[in-house]
Amino acid sequence: MSGGSLAFRQYEKLKVNRARQFGQMRERLTELGDDHGLRELDTMMAEFGATGPRSPDDPIGEMLAELTREMKDALVDLGASRTTLDDVWVVALKRDTFSARMTRFTDGSGLVTVSDATLSLCGLYAQALGLVGQRGPEPQVLAGLLRYYSTQQRVFGIAGKMEIRLEPVAAQQAALFQYLAAQFVLAHELAHYVLAHASSVSAFAPDEYLPVCSESHQLETEADLHALRAVRRACERLFDELPPEGGEAALGAAGAAIGMLAVHVTERALFVRRGASHPPARQRAAALLREMNPKERKLAQEALDLALAVTEAASGIGEGAVSFTPAMFGSAPIHTPLDPSYLRTIEVCDALQCRSREWYLSLFDQAGHELGEPWLADGARLAAEGDPAGALRTWGVPKGNIGALCDPEQPLTFNALYLKLRAAFSAREIPHDRLLSYAIVAATLVGEPLGGETGQAPAASTQPRRFS
Repeated sequence: MSGGSLAFRQYEKLKVNRARQFGQMRERLTELGDDHGLRELDTMMAEFGATGPRSPDDPIGEMLAELTREMKDALVDLGASRTTLDDVWVVALKRDTFSARMTRFTDGSGLVTVSDATLSLCGLYAQALGLVGQRGPEPQVLAGLLRYYSTQQRVFGIAGKMEIRLEPVAAQQAALFQYLAAQFVLAHELAHYVLAHASSVSAFAPDEYLPVCSESHQLETEADLHALRAVRRACERLFDELPPEGGEAALGAAGAAIGMLAVHVTERALFVRRGASHPPARQRAAALLREMNPKERKLAQEALDLALAVTEAASGIGEGAVSFTPAMFGSAPIHTPLDPSYLRTIEVCDALQCRSREWYLSLFDQAGHELGEPWLADGARLAAEGDPAGALRTWGVPKGNIGALCDPEQPLTFNALYLKLRAAFSAREIPHDRLLSYAIVAATLVGEPLGGETGQAPAASTQPRRFS
């Protein structure tokens, strides 16, 4: 590979210090008293070290390097130029507000950046599918995991997730699904490169603002289908000792679904306003299914149907949405080192985002009277009337921030909006014990008019109350 390209130089700049990251993880697990988690982390690192890796402190980088080699080999088998692909580099970042993207540089080299959070979400879906194999369908468990993850991201900007403690066979199945999902994410970005798509459109970068247009949808479909073929080819390589019964392609399709749905969660749950070039998840899944023969389609359909339905229900907010509660997990083997009080905080934060507009207005009206701060209710009414700039101004958000928050061509995360409102309320001396809830309610109420056509899915009666 060429080490002097523009992509390689950027790759070198972006590489994460994983030794420091894992050190911080150990400190956090020690602080939480999670002895089991510490043992798992140490065992994982010891087993990884025994494989003789090039980078002993970077299992994520090592995995990406292996995935990259496999997907490049598969794409070469499909007709891509090995020499051209040698100029493409892949790096994982700790940023959580994007999923993955391809950047093409002026010298022809390319760089794929992948978010650690995307790999985590792929793992979450994979564990849920592993649980299906172990215990049968329990869609409410996946719903709970997704709402817990999304609420942490939306409010606190943390890509935290719970762990499903699977039995060995199910754990191996989950690990395979996660691996295949990561393959598809990489293959999609590499497909944009080998198909010579000139724009930087990426179905895995929802923070890029791009207008809806049929051409961009066509490019995404092309990249999806080529990525599926690449993952299918990689599966054939991986299972070359097995008879070609179509199962390899079905596994690849399950991985493709997981990769797409991780992005779908990012788009719907984290963003108030996002790029809109990406076809809906169901449309993308349907296109992939059409690419399969009947036997392959039958093997893949069950996992796709379960994951799609739960994802759409679990990522909604507003009246009628099902908010997070630990009761969703039932008797499933869920593990978290966090104190139950933190789970209660997440439960309250999510419940605050699943109320009616009338409830929000009533809350701020009552708060305004109790605190002698009528501007709270005034801002809420402006937001409800579709005047987000007026609401933000009334709530005390600095003028210089309002323009960016209201710019329809700039992506906006819920967390960024929440932090601006929390700072404004704090500056106006709202009691500390009310800051969290008032800022969440204000961000939820003003988020709908700020989102416009590319905003969150309508929350009203479209979200089912039960996962069955």
